[in-house]
Amino acid sequence: MFDYHVHSLFSADSKMKLEDACDAAIAAGVKEIAFTEHIDYFYPNCDLIFDFDYQEYAKAVEVIQEKYREKLTVLKAVEIGIHPFKHLENKEFANSHYFDFIIGSVHLADDLDLHNGDYFKEKTLDEAVETYFLTINQYVKEFKDFNVLGHLTLIKRYLHYVKAHWADVKWKNYYDIIEDTFKALIETERGIEVNMSGFRYRIDCALPDLPFLKLYKDVGGEIITVGTDAHSKHFVGKHLDLGYELLGKAGFKYVTTFRERKPKFVPINLR
Repeated sequence: MFDYHVHSLFSADSKMKLEDACDAAIAAGVKEIAFTEHIDYFYPNCDLIFDFDYQEYAKAVEVIQEKYREKLTVLKAVEIGIHPFKHLENKEFANSHYFDFIIGSVHLADDLDLHNGDYFKEKTLDEAVETYFLTINQYVKEFKDFNVLGHLTLIKRYLHYVKAHWADVKWKNYYDIIEDTFKALIETERGIEVNMSGFRYRIDCALPDLPFLKLYKDVGGEIITVGTDAHSKHFVGKHLDLGYELLGKAGFKYVTTFRERKPKFVPINLR
């Protein structure tokens, strides 16, 4: 198995040492781990600074790569928070440094944070979900310097702000937007991730889950990774097996790995 979404102490919201993440990965049977540290140059109403020193990060990862080279493949990666205000800065960061793999994620809509609930104020459930997916659609088309779209259905983690549960939402109402987003990714040789953080947030689903994965497969999607979005050692490698099961149920025979931002397709039964 491959854990392609892990945050260490180089991310503002994690204190996990790289060694601790690697030890946890090995214990969980993970063969490859990608340290996808946060870059979010625009994140209002938050005291955290989502940025890191690339040179310091690269040196630390290279030490880890050598230390664990017989047991674990360790990749240099980044999770870039997409926002129009910062497209040029994001592009510069992505293309001026070496990365094996880049996640592009949308953490804000209407320039408001989902995590702290600001985004949901004065919105109905339908308004919140539709605007969120339209925002992702726009950003994916405008910013293309990433390999996979992170946690497409991140909004599921925060629907309690509108007193709803993800199972209450008629997700098919938004399939036209989502299908268009998938097609934009596919046309530019990008993909999506299966993010397992929904289990950490106790909503008991992957982000996205099976119906979305089937839709992605049906419109021709091939590039797909699985990651825990772990910020502590307790979640590295956790629930990856469920993610791979979802891939199989959706009809995928391969999971995607990366080197130098180029995809490689690995048979799921040989992961």
